[in-house]
Amino acid sequence: MKCSAYFSLIFIFLSISYFTTVDAQKISGNWTGILVNPKLDSSSAMPVILTHQVVLNYSNGLFRIENGAQIIQYEVSGLIKDKKNFKLTSASRPALSSKGTAVYPFEFNFHFNDSSGYVESTFSSPGSPYDGYKLYIEHDIKSYVLGSTPLFDRFFINSFLSAIKNDVPSKEKRFTELRNFEFEPIYFAYDEYILDSKYHAYLSRVARIIKSHSDLRIKIVGNTDGDGSNEYNLELSKQRAEAIKDYLNSLGVKTDRMVEEFNGENYPIESNDTEQGKQKNRRVEILFI
Repeated sequence: MKCSAYFSLIFIFLSISYFTTVDAQKISGNWTGILVNPKLDSSSAMPVILTHQVVLNYSNGLFRIENGAQIIQYEVSGLIKDKKNFKLTSASRPALSSKGTAVYPFEFNFHFNDSSGYVESTFSSPGSPYDGYKLYIEHDIKSYVLGSTPLFDRFFINSFLSAIKNDVPSKEKRFTELRNFEFEPIYFAYDEYILDSKYHAYLSRVARIIKSHSDLRIKIVGNTDGDGSNEYNLELSKQRAEAIKDYLNSLGVKTDRMVEEFNGENYPIESNDTEQGKQKNRRVEILFI
């Protein structure tokens, strides 16, 4: 009996340790992003990196700000009670700073936004020009050497700030959305190419994914049922594909990232001998390429 209780306690301890380790792995590592004024003015944006490790319920690491050629780097630490929202406080003096760089200790909440995939926070550094600035960082799998040479350039700043301004989620969030995305056919009424508004939400998700991946394009494939001549149906399938293309373009998807294909009645997915089958064939399909 005592032995059974002992092994039960061991199992519970190992289980807690395992899940704590899993959570720690999700939080630990490199987080890169920007520190920017509340107006999101690009001239004020500076690249930052947080590199830290979580052991049990405590975080310890380094936080670095790059303001042009000037670098300032502090040790940061904090107790973790909620893995998605905890405070990190800097040491009183920097671990590394460029000559002539002003020294201001700070603190911020490591607040993870499930919707965007970013850690979003307000920087608190009384007396500092960065006090009240907004912090946006995302998990980064790259390795960095935190030496005296700047790690990030203006392209990094502009790209990251553009993503924030346009509500583009973090890289991890974008790849998760892409991996889990399920395509849906868009159906049309008989002899029509007007887009039904019930598909707007779906196409907004498509647009968001395309705009989140610069190397991604889509193919838009129009189809019809078997009624009418082949020539007429080919034109109708083109009009249906163009209706989708135009709507995606209105959502900010550039036309050079969309390819159209017009099948007419040539590729039915169900029989054209029934009304139900015809309805399934009056469709536009989308796929990533």
